[in-house]
Amino acid sequence: MWLATLLSILSGIFLTLGLPRLELYFISWVALLPLFMALQGKSSKQALGLGFLCGLAHYLTTLYWIRYVVYHYGGIPLPLTLLILLLLCSYLAVYPATFALAAHRLEHRPWLWVLALPAVWVSLEWVRAHLLTGFPWANLGYTQTPMAPLIQVADITGVYGISWLIVLVNTSIMACFGRFRLRSSPLVALVCLTVVAIYGSWRLNMMESLQKQAAPWTVAVVQGNIDQAHKWDPLYQQETLNRYLQLSLAAASHDPRPDLIVWPETAAPFFYGIEQQLTMQLNQMIREIGVPVLLGSPAAKVIDGKPRLLNSAYLIDPAGGVVDDYAKQHLVPFGEYVPYQKILFFVHKLVEAAGDFIGGDDAYPMKIDGRRLGVLICYEAIFPELACATVKHGATCFVNITNDAWFGTSSAPYQHKAMAGWRAIEFRVPLLRSANTGISCIYDVTGKTLGTIPLNEQGYLVADVYPIHLRTFYAEWGDLFAWLCIFIAVVVIIYSGFSVRKRRS
Repeated sequence: MWLATLLSILSGIFLTLGLPRLELYFISWVALLPLFMALQGKSSKQALGLGFLCGLAHYLTTLYWIRYVVYHYGGIPLPLTLLILLLLCSYLAVYPATFALAAHRLEHRPWLWVLALPAVWVSLEWVRAHLLTGFPWANLGYTQTPMAPLIQVADITGVYGISWLIVLVNTSIMACFGRFRLRSSPLVALVCLTVVAIYGSWRLNMMESLQKQAAPWTVAVVQGNIDQAHKWDPLYQQETLNRYLQLSLAAASHDPRPDLIVWPETAAPFFYGIEQQLTMQLNQMIREIGVPVLLGSPAAKVIDGKPRLLNSAYLIDPAGGVVDDYAKQHLVPFGEYVPYQKILFFVHKLVEAAGDFIGGDDAYPMKIDGRRLGVLICYEAIFPELACATVKHGATCFVNITNDAWFGTSSAPYQHKAMAGWRAIEFRVPLLRSANTGISCIYDVTGKTLGTIPLNEQGYLVADVYPIHLRTFYAEWGDLFAWLCIFIAVVVIIYSGFSVRKRRS
């Protein structure tokens, strides 16, 4: 078992290496092979344990930055911080453990093992993305972000299609060179890879052609690089506002002049519209800039006689008037609110920074100059269903404002940025991303970055985007591919269960 244990841990590390910041994406195509080797000849319980170890190694090396966030900003002692990280990763490791059990149960059906396991993996990713508030961070498909021709199929399948393909290549290789000796199995994977690559190349050419026919829209994103330790200090309010003013004036002087400037999440370090003096000062700044500005700010409203907080975005016109606003819908659990408070009543006592925010319920895009802006605040950008909802209401451009200063210099800002870019591909909608400390960038409809402001630098970026008004299959049908995988996985697992009983009897 010691060798099987090492192989399982190695698989977990390989799964992480494909993700940003390292982006060794080629390793993902063989990342599960050590786990498959470890599972040979093992019992069901051993398969569960080995899959759990694989998942634990993967999520500990992927989400290690949570320790930094909780320890530095949550006010929690280091031992308890490490325990929280371990508990979260242990929960997430249940999914690879379930996958390993499925691999064990299907080992007497070689072709089912090859073709059904990818569906099982996708099913588990989908469940993880929705169960217990959902956490679709670091899906396997995101490892292929640098492979532009390959990932264009996301406008049909979402990221799940690439996850399915990666697991299929892993199972095909193992079936060919492992115990099954299915010499034709790599051919199946090769055909699927070829079809996806051909589709991606064709789709890239089509999108480039459509963008050339579309009218350009000049936009700018600003990155203030405000230290999180000073962000809410009243002594630094004027310095923060002045920095955004100077950067925005520089962006507004660009030729051609931008039609919109985007500031990050909570760029206004006060309650816009409530703190009148600072609100008037900010409006005057925008009049001086002379360009519409979309910015983030905390907000509050009274519900049942109690003031409640919202994480909001405001679109302000050059005259200093509010055109529209949006309240973040999917809040960060244990950061902006505590889920299941009747059960987890003790969390507020443990986590000083746990907020008491409420979510918005309006998916309608903001309108300006004939454009419709679908706003995604912070990690809302990793939830495709939120982007889909605003596209169905007519959004022609995504705006993702975020504050990744919480993550320090870890790999989290790079992971967050990479995942956000997939929304542009899935819906063929440009995406403007403005982050407080980075990484800010602008994506076109193929997921190509038109410019980037590096982490922990201040600056601005101006680029032309080309909204093409195309409704994709994924926008119309959502996670149909994932649901198909779930159906296949359920049928195969039921079938394998009956087969096991029959053999035993």
